[in-house]
Amino acid sequence: MFNLAGRLAVVVGGGAVGRRKVEGLLAAGARVRVVDPKGGDWPSGVEVAAEPYHAAHLDGAILVFACTNDRTVNAKVAADAKAAGVPVNIADDPAACDFTLPAVHRTESLTLAVATDAGVPALAAHVRDRLADHLSAELDAFAAAVAESRGQLKTTHPAAARRRAMNRLCGPEGWAAFQQEGSRGLANLLRELK
Repeated sequence: MFNLAGRLAVVVGGGAVGRRKVEGLLAAGARVRVVDPKGGDWPSGVEVAAEPYHAAHLDGAILVFACTNDRTVNAKVAADAKAAGVPVNIADDPAACDFTLPAVHRTESLTLAVATDAGVPALAAHVRDRLADHLSAELDAFAAAVAESRGQLKTTHPAAARRRAMNRLCGPEGWAAFQQEGSRGLANLLRELK
């Protein structure tokens, strides 16, 4: 839930883990620099440093991912990032990370993220998948309709009243109104809340 649009993230390591990180970063709109001595074939727009890692690769980064299969290189990346004040994620060492990444499921309007305190990504992915199976296709349309109502409330209600109204719109009452009449049902409920 970090706005990465147009901001530089560095991924050190070009294996399967590094490639997954790059995919996620590109989907978030980040500028991506990959450090991989093998070079390789990367999506358009990815800056590739086809050379061994050195600290200058982190210049300008706001996030760093150490994803090599060499613990010594990963430790060097982590030390350099910490010295530069840049948060680092070390793929095989969650305890040494400044941040971790949740298992994510995205729809058009919603993002479901699941993480474990125990550093067990497979469990987070399993829980994410189970929860995602219960999200209905209607939920995206509902989220869009609620967002429109929120925009209206911002111009007509003070913060405390807006919060109460949003709780009703987002709760069972709003969901039932939406299921019965779509956006019109939410609009009718919104008129009642004024």
